[in-house]
Amino acid sequence: MSSSSNSAGVSGTGTKTETYLDYTSSPDVDFDHIKSTMTCRKFHDSVWGFVIYRCSEGNQNQNQNQVAWDRLLEALRAKVQEDLLFYMREDMLGFHDLHVIDDKALYGATSHQVRDHFRSWVPKNLEDRLGQDATNMDDDVDWVAATSTPRYEYCLFVDDICLESLDHPGVNSPVVKVLRKDWESPFAPDADGGRNSTTVTVAAPFHDGVTEYEEEDVGWMYMPLHDYLHKYDLLGKGDWDDQYVRPPYIDGTEEESELVGHWRQQESLMDEA
Repeated sequence: MSSSSNSAGVSGTGTKTETYLDYTSSPDVDFDHIKSTMTCRKFHDSVWGFVIYRCSEGNQNQNQNQVAWDRLLEALRAKVQEDLLFYMREDMLGFHDLHVIDDKALYGATSHQVRDHFRSWVPKNLEDRLGQDATNMDDDVDWVAATSTPRYEYCLFVDDICLESLDHPGVNSPVVKVLRKDWESPFAPDADGGRNSTTVTVAAPFHDGVTEYEEEDVGWMYMPLHDYLHKYDLLGKGDWDDQYVRPPYIDGTEEESELVGHWRQQESLMDEA
């Protein structure tokens, strides 16, 4: 069981901070596994956590968009701290690094463009983490072990709809997008309109893809902010296919009025009225 939104006690009020011991005898997050993936023999540091891309500048009010972006980052970091307190693993907080990539060249980027950037960022970041005693990257570092972690296999990205979700409360709001680095479209470029095309008609209610089948893997999915720690843990131990749900669904059972982005349809109907 994960911590609830009000699980952290308020200092000075006498409110007890709840921990996993209030609910179960053992945590449902494998912190030992996360800790084992934070470093390798030739790295000079130890870190865990996702990389997150900003892909939204805002169409109308850039100041509001900046505020929303800052709110989302603050909410993510606060949730990590809250969950680590809940699991009594504050020792992991100092090693957490939500690495932010805020590059105006990526504002409006598609998932394909984010993936291209992430694929080039990973080896550069790994090289930056090498210690002075690493003389040969290929010989000194077990690259399979170093890269087979959620930090380097997946990244988060945030676009307009993610920022909008901050102001539309729901059981799964707000959300970010989780992207799989080692994903390739099963369709030929001429079948899906090209990797960066915006002309493909996506079957309702889906937010990406070229088929009407709910099983189609589009290479990314939505993730509620409150699932950050659990998703990092599960993606580190399991398989993408075990976690994947085609967007806009989170678990595949939502009603239409609960789907990510449902507010856009409602606002469109109000504009037409």
